[in-house]
This record gives sequence, structure tokens and C-alpha cells, in this order.
Amino acid sequence: MEKDYDYIICGGGASGLLLSNALISDRFFDDKKVLIIEKEAKVDNDKTFSFWDNQSNVLDRIVFKSWEKAEFKDSEFSSSFNLSPYKYKMVRSDRFYSYMRKKIDRASNFNYLNATVIDIDKVNNKVKTDHGDFLCTIVFSSLYEPKKYDFNKYPLLNQHFLGWTIETENDFFDENKIRFMDFSIEQHKETRFMYVLPFSKNSALFEYTFFGGDIMKNSEYEKEIKKYLKNEGIENFKIVEREKGVIPMTCYPFFNENTDHFIKIGTSGGWTKPSTGYTVKNSIEKIDLIIKHLKQDKPLSKIKFKNRFWFYDVLFLDVLVDSRGKGSKVFSDLFRNNDPLLLFKFLGEKTNIFEEIRIFISVNIMTFVRSLFKRISNFSI
Repeated sequence: MEKDYDYIICGGGASGLLLSNALISDRFFDDKKVLIIEKEAKVDNDKTFSFWDNQSNVLDRIVFKSWEKAEFKDSEFSSSFNLSPYKYKMVRSDRFYSYMRKKIDRASNFNYLNATVIDIDKVNNKVKTDHGDFLCTIVFSSLYEPKKYDFNKYPLLNQHFLGWTIETENDFFDENKIRFMDFSIEQHKETRFMYVLPFSKNSALFEYTFFGGDIMKNSEYEKEIKKYLKNEGIENFKIVEREKGVIPMTCYPFFNENTDHFIKIGTSGGWTKPSTGYTVKNSIEKIDLIIKHLKQDKPLSKIKFKNRFWFYDVLFLDVLVDSRGKGSKVFSDLFRNNDPLLLFKFLGEKTNIFEEIRIFISVNIMTFVRSLFKRISNFSI
């Protein structure tokens, strides 16, 4: 295998493969030699990628299921609504990995290496692995190393979850409507909800999710899923797939590590939407910006991904951290007092300042004011 490349992509997860696809799809990069380094096989359906969109994107060819209706619930309130002009889309990771790997394998200027990255020398643009060292012009890294960072100024709130895809003997589900969040479950002094994606009338993914707190034993998550299913009247079912994961939610400015020849991508680069945990749609949009910088030979160090929505996310995370189990009240106020489509537009960072003011005054404004003053007094922004 060659030792010198134009670009090296460390990590073959969602962001690394989406970046690879963008480079392959643009003839401008046909003469660029690219190496992808990934330590795992990446063939299993180890997670699902979900997002909402009102336009086509690169993932549409491999969308497993899409929905046009959604529901929000808490212990006192329930709202069902049409998502149009949006659709909520889900991609299975096994299909995603397979689709992207086939494109990479057909690209003559790409090499794919299963290896472990030991170190990235940002001064000499060298990537050291257990299969040798490689040089390049630009390194893209999705390697997430939280122990390296001090999250005191920008709290880290882990969203962790365990999900079952089940099949039932009878038809139970409205296959055209997702349950976006259901906070009617016990909160246990944290912010917990159930997320439900129906694939057919007798098949659905039930995911028990919560923000913060310690990661539990699988049996604890599963006990809550069983309880939820029983409350829904579902007792005879078969588990066909399981998934479990942790999504870091933080506004830590990972992008400050970027240089003109090194840039962090994916969760490692702060691409996960801090207030929701959604990453894939953000990745597509941020990769578009990176591609433009590469084609125009603009310094990559100028890419900061910091705007007013980043500021909103800082405050929202502070609220969740300080809520002591009452975070569900914030979500409930948002859905009770706003058009859900406006909220999806806001979470997608497409609203204008007047729409954003309307959203903020729809909740207990003092909750956010306290977080704002806390930020200012600590000089943390």
C-alpha cells in the first residue's frame, strides 16, 4: 500500500464515509489520492441514522423507511401532527456501510485500510497506525477522545439508549406515524423518553432514551421497555434486533483544534446537534462547506461551525444539566405552545430571529434567563 496521500480520513463511520462519498461524487477530486483508516469491520446494523428533511440528499437511495406523521406525548399532553413539508427518514447502518464501501471500492483513487490509528502528528501530517505510518497533505479525523477535554465550561451530557426492534403477532402500529418523544414514562429524577419507529403494522423499534445520568446495565433499560410495551397492550412479541449507544451532547468547541491541514469531523468535530443528539443531517451540511473550502483552497482553520444556534444549544444544555429531572417540562412546553413544524425548522437551524423569539417566550423564560446569567457570571460563553 502507498505511504503518501493527498487526504487521509481517520474513521470509517458516518462522517468519514459521507466525506468520502462527497469526494468521490465531485470530479474535482478525481486526481486526489485518499486513504480511509477504520479499525472495525463496519458491516453490522449497529445503529440507525435518523433525520428529517424537506429535500433530497445523498442518503435517499438507501432510506429504509420514511414517515409523514409524528406524535409527541407526556403524562398530561399528547399531540399528533403531519410533518409535511418534512419527512422523517431512517437509514439502517448495515445498508449505509455496504452502499458507501461499494462506492469507495470502485474509486481508483481511494484505498481502505482496516487498522488502528495510534497517533496523528499534526505538525508533519503523519498518521501512525498498527499497520505502518502514512503521510498526507490534509488529515480528517472522526476519532472521539473525550478524556482529552475539560468539559467544565461546556458541560457534556450523554444521551444513552437501548432499543429493541420487535415483531408482534397482531397488528398494533400505525406504520405512517412515529412517536418522536414520549415523556409519559417515569423520569426517575432525570430526563427520559421513549422513541418509537413503526416499520409495519406488526414491527417497530422501541428505544428507551435519556439525557445524563450513569449508563445502566442492559437489564435496566430492558425492564423499562418491557413495562412500556405492557402498558401499550403488547405482551406477545419477538425481539428481532437490538441496538445500544451513547451520543455525547456538548457545545465544547472541538473545532478550535482545526488547522489548515487537520480538521475534526463528525461527533469528534462537534457535528452532533448538542440539543438533540442528531448528527447525520448536520454532517451532510458541514461536509458541503468543507468541500467548498477545499475546491477554493480556503484555509480549513477558518471553519468554526459557531453561530447563534450554537449559543442557543449552550443555554439549552445548561437547562437540561440544571433541571434535576425536569427537562421533560421544557420539551412539553415547546410542543404544547408551538406549531411542531416550527420546532423542527428551529432544530434544523432554519428559523429566523423572530421565529426564535416566539419559541423562547413559549416556555418558562426564567429557566433560560437563569442559565444565561450563570453563563455570563462564569465568563463561559
